Amino acid sequence: MSKIVLLIVVIIGVLVSLAVALPQRPARRQVLGGSLTSNPSGGADARLDLSKAIGTPDHHVIGQVFAAGNTRTKPVSTPVTSGATLGYNNHGHGLELTKTHTPGVRDSFQQTATANLFNNGVHNLDAKAFASQNQLANGFKFDRNGAGLDYSHINGHGATLTHANIPGLGKQLELGGRANLWQSQDRNTRLDLGSTASKWTSGPFKGQTDLGANLGLSHYFG
Repeated sequence: MSKIVLLIVVIIGVLVSLAVALPQRPARRQVLGGSLTSNPSGGADARLDLSKAIGTPDHHVIGQVFAAGNTRTKPVSTPVTSGATLGYNNHGHGLELTKTHTPGVRDSFQQTATANLFNNGVHNLDAKAFASQNQLANGFKFDRNGAGLDYSHINGHGATLTHANIPGLGKQLELGGRANLWQSQDRNTRLDLGSTASKWTSGPFKGQTDLGANLGLSHYFG
């Protein structure tokens, strides 16, 4: 893991240890929710999750099980990804462990540490460091480690900047952005425009750039 990732992990550890839990209203104990999002490649991306939290909205432990996939069945159906997450949050600083399984594709275990750098109720900025261990269906194993920044606006706009490293393959810089074009009054239904850009900065794919954009209508429930 690079020095910058280790530095962010240390900073997050210090911030979490300094965070003080304040009395708040109890967190919601159990929530069944999900989303359905149009996919320009066909079908719709569906997700269903069941979450259970212990603590308050600002200081809690939360567990979640989920399943996600695409509704398209022709010409071929896509496998459903299932998984579970266990997370700890203390006023925006926290740790998260996520295990996922996609039949015939990949198994992954990811650890993420997050520190909230700024939040005034309108703008939010988080720093993240992550490490994941992955195994493809053919038995090939690889790690992916990195760090990033995540910005979000109360109206649904946001941007992410991520630097990732796959030992033995190379390093990659990724930039993503999203703009909310419309949302219902209850904010459960929304139309978003998203874009992504990534570039390999080292390894056999050095210099290769990938660009993408999508327009999606999503509905959230729960």
